[in-house]
Amino acid sequence: MFRLLHSVHEKNLNKQRTMIITAMVNLLFVSTFLSVEMDADLKFSSMCFFNTQCRCFNETGTSKLHVDCANGILVEIPEFPQNVYILNLQHNRIKEIEDNVFQSLTNLSLLDLSHNKITLLKLHSFKGLGELKVLNLNDNPIAYTRFPNGTFIPLVSLSHLCIKSTTKAVGKRAKIFSDKTMSDLKTLEKLEIDIPTKSATPIIFGEGYKYLNHLISLNIGRCYYPVLVDENTFQFMSRLTIISFDIQCNMFIHPGGHRSLQSIRQLYVHRLVKDLVDNLLYFNNLTNELKLTPIETLSFQNTFPDSFDYYPWNPISKSLNNSSLKILIMTENRLGESFPPSKLYPPPLSLQELNLSSNKLEQFALDLGNIRNLSLRNNVLGGFLSTHSYSYKRSTISNSFLEFIDLSMNGIEKLTFLLFKGQPNLKYINLNHNKLQKITFDVSRLKNLRYLDLSSNNFTTLDEKAMAMFDGLSKNTFFTVNLQKNALLCTCNTLPFLKWISKTKVALLLNDKCNLEDGTVVSFNPINSIIKQVQKGCTTYTTLVIALSICLAVMLTVLILALVYKYRWKLRYMFYLAKSKHYSNKASNDHGEYTYDAFISYCDNDRAFVLKDCIGSLENEGNYKLCVHQRDFLPGQEITVNITNAIHDSRKTVCIITRKFLESYYCMFEFNMARMENIYSRDGRNIIFLVFLEQIQPKEMPLMMLELIEKQSYIEYPNDEEGNIVFWGKIKEAIHS
Repeated sequence: MFRLLHSVHEKNLNKQRTMIITAMVNLLFVSTFLSVEMDADLKFSSMCFFNTQCRCFNETGTSKLHVDCANGILVEIPEFPQNVYILNLQHNRIKEIEDNVFQSLTNLSLLDLSHNKITLLKLHSFKGLGELKVLNLNDNPIAYTRFPNGTFIPLVSLSHLCIKSTTKAVGKRAKIFSDKTMSDLKTLEKLEIDIPTKSATPIIFGEGYKYLNHLISLNIGRCYYPVLVDENTFQFMSRLTIISFDIQCNMFIHPGGHRSLQSIRQLYVHRLVKDLVDNLLYFNNLTNELKLTPIETLSFQNTFPDSFDYYPWNPISKSLNNSSLKILIMTENRLGESFPPSKLYPPPLSLQELNLSSNKLEQFALDLGNIRNLSLRNNVLGGFLSTHSYSYKRSTISNSFLEFIDLSMNGIEKLTFLLFKGQPNLKYINLNHNKLQKITFDVSRLKNLRYLDLSSNNFTTLDEKAMAMFDGLSKNTFFTVNLQKNALLCTCNTLPFLKWISKTKVALLLNDKCNLEDGTVVSFNPINSIIKQVQKGCTTYTTLVIALSICLAVMLTVLILALVYKYRWKLRYMFYLAKSKHYSNKASNDHGEYTYDAFISYCDNDRAFVLKDCIGSLENEGNYKLCVHQRDFLPGQEITVNITNAIHDSRKTVCIITRKFLESYYCMFEFNMARMENIYSRDGRNIIFLVFLEQIQPKEMPLMMLELIEKQSYIEYPNDEEGNIVFWGKIKEAIHS
């Protein structure tokens, strides 16, 4: 890990890390409560002198010997020295425990015989184990009837007994464990046991359990029939505070069941009894009974599969609203559609920790009430949280009490800016194992924020806004950002980020290495050396990059201007046509309906010719309807729009060509708009007819008009009586064609 801070700052960092680790442990909520101490990671230094199949080591400063003979081929229990303190014999082939075999192990504290082939115990199998605290017999093929009465009498110090999955027989032929045999364990605190059959009496845990005055924790492994919790089920376990059901056991609570749960604090459930008629009734019974107990922790792990036809949150919230529930765990379920925003009841007022990890949630928004810890780990909330917050405000309380939020492993690429609004008490935010590339969310107002985990994302750098925001948080408190396992770059583009690393007061957790521009991997330490190396490489290319950028910008500008100039009339035509009322209903062929037979385009100097000769010969005598701008253009409308509409609404456009026409802006505008109409709206059919009133040399005419003269019709005005007859006939013929 790269060290960013000086020695004094480093000491503070260590203290802060300790606080963060504690906070992270709190955020994990309560896991499965039973774990055999033998599961600790013990390192055995050498083979035991008394048996080469075992490994041994002594606890430092003591004579206590730890012996590990697990995963061997032992078929019987060998002799061990008296100072053995922990003995692990799991995963062997031991078939029976002979009388007095442990007689010399008067200091033994933990004995693990799980996963063997034990089928027989004898009356004095455990003689001599007066100091034994933990006995694990899980996963052996021994029936509960093979535990003779009095077997446990020597175990006067036993606090934890594991006898799950110890019988082949289940169903009608199986027997529940004898409560008389169990009654000898006066010091027992934790019990792991199966219920292999349905008891002949309503009492599963008989009267013998009343002598177990220290029993507080019960783990039920397998059960052949669903466990019905009623007022008699745990009546002889008055101090029982922790009950857990493994995944092989279904359970339900009958009305009145709370009477046998008067000391219950923690309940862990995997499977509930399913009823094809009314699943919700069974679930409501469970929650209604639990609210009458001092329950504080309730866990549903892998409890609600797809086949459940109700959403469990609202019944829990409603029934347990006035309970003492503090921790609710609902993990590894399939609740993808069970948390629709705005349709959920607020959580119980007493609830402080909520774990909804691994539920395939696609959306989640809840009024958080008094919740301090919220885990939404390993869901699919990435899309939802890009536009919404997980905090849904119903109450008048302006701020939540949330301190820890876990949004890791949700496929998040972007977060909404206001995701953490109204949560000023947040101390820890976990966003690791997502796909974030940029800080899009605001944490600037979270004055209590101590730790932001961005590890295992897609960050290559931080932008200036993010760096400034983090600096602001570090002014008044010790603030840590974890950026480990991100592909951070040491390049010209990330140089501001590298400089920020060297001077910021934010405690940064970074990778040991970063990638240069050419892909070379270098160490982050020392950071100033990396900055100098990157700066040296950047100066080499700066001038070249600037020059190329300017050239590219000039080339693009020239290209755009050239294209605009080349297609200027097309662009203008499309623009004005779009502004006109005919854009959505333009004609595409000559069979369409036109308002005018011809639009007369002329210069004001030729007004007399148009008003007298054209109108007289074509409208009065020829019965053609002409569009003349002085007469037919709509007042108050832009002249360009009037021109476009006139051309578009006319079958033909007749241009009266003179030198003044060629000099007039609007005359040439009309000519070019007619040309565009000819190309783009009339499928290339000729709609322009040129009438030359003057003799004009080709060099005096624009190129576009010369091209049109070569391809299409035109006529010169004869200005004599005989020629005029032919002239007007040609124009009428052109308009009609």
